[in-house]
Amino acid sequence: MFVGTTEAAERLGISGTRLRVLLKEGRVEGAYKSGKIWIIPLYNGVPVITKRTRGPKPRWTTKRVPAKSIIHVNRDVIKKNSDLLKQDKNRTDLEPVIAVKHRQQNTYGHEIAINGPCRITYRPNAPKCFGATVWIETLSSVDIIKGNMA
Repeated sequence: MFVGTTEAAERLGISGTRLRVLLKEGRVEGAYKSGKIWIIPLYNGVPVITKRTRGPKPRWTTKRVPAKSIIHVNRDVIKKNSDLLKQDKNRTDLEPVIAVKHRQQNTYGHEIAINGPCRITYRPNAPKCFGATVWIETLSSVDIIKGNMA
């Protein structure tokens, strides 16, 4: 995968100006210029910078912190579904009650599978911004089974 200077600088955690200096010195492995634009290859998600023998140690980091998924059960939807089931026990068009929040995206489902370790948190005095006092946090992927209950 190839990126430009802004994206590469962001991935390294340095300024775009500092990256352009490194490019000019020829210290970014595999980078080349096409017209006025630098094309920078990524290795394991980051550009490779060759080390110098003198001067201070580099301060950029190659680790990106993965985004957490936050999973919670919506009590209001459970109440709504319960009221609908009181009217008709055979209903299958119930709303999903499980919400998975990953970055800026919310996904809803009736059933989820967490593919790795997770942490369940209860904080009644410090709820999440969306009002949840109990939630599950994971850095692993989450499979969401959507659709109506059968």
